[in-house]
Amino acid sequence: QLVMFAVAGIGGYLYMGNKVDGMMNENLPFGGAFQVAAGCMLTHMLISYLIKGVVTCKSVHRAVDRTYAHASDNRPRSWIGWVCIVSSMLVLAWFLANIVPFFGAAVDLLGASVTPISCWLIPLICYMRMSWDYPDWEDSEARKGGRRSKFIKIVEWIVIGIECILALILMIFGTRSSLLTIVEEWETFGEPFECHCEGLWQTCGCSSQHAGMAELCP
Repeated sequence: QLVMFAVAGIGGYLYMGNKVDGMMNENLPFGGAFQVAAGCMLTHMLISYLIKGVVTCKSVHRAVDRTYAHASDNRPRSWIGWVCIVSSMLVLAWFLANIVPFFGAAVDLLGASVTPISCWLIPLICYMRMSWDYPDWEDSEARKGGRRSKFIKIVEWIVIGIECILALILMIFGTRSSLLTIVEEWETFGEPFECHCEGLWQTCGCSSQHAGMAELCP
């Protein structure tokens, strides 16, 4: 997964540089490559968000009906509760997806504001808190697999500090940039629950601004 994301990111930058607008696959012209990219995106979303959806729904199930929330519980009440929770989550996801008319900008905003916190800051803070609460844990681990040098520990904390700074920079300036984009393009997004065919249909009425459509839509 790391290799695939690195190839997509580096390859996209080499291909378009800072001209990328929105998600990477949206910058491909209509054709075979665009369809393959869309298929890969669909596969990724089905797999990753199915896993996340199961975890979320199971947490809700345990919170509202813990006695009947075990994974191996086949009693009717357990299945009825699970189906109701999953169905409610599906309806909620559909509602939120349609009430927000700017999908790409919303993804950018969530990625800039939430990802640095959940993927960088929270794990680093947990590690720092563990090191603070249990200062001798490294010594006990060292007795099992060899002691780390003091130099490596110093380098480790320097890297942690750099990662925290980078995460804060990305969160602050990325969120600001996403909010400014939403404000500037607010009039072009349309109304909630409005049909949006931009980037989906190869017609001038829907995708005149899509990559490769300039020659067809004067």
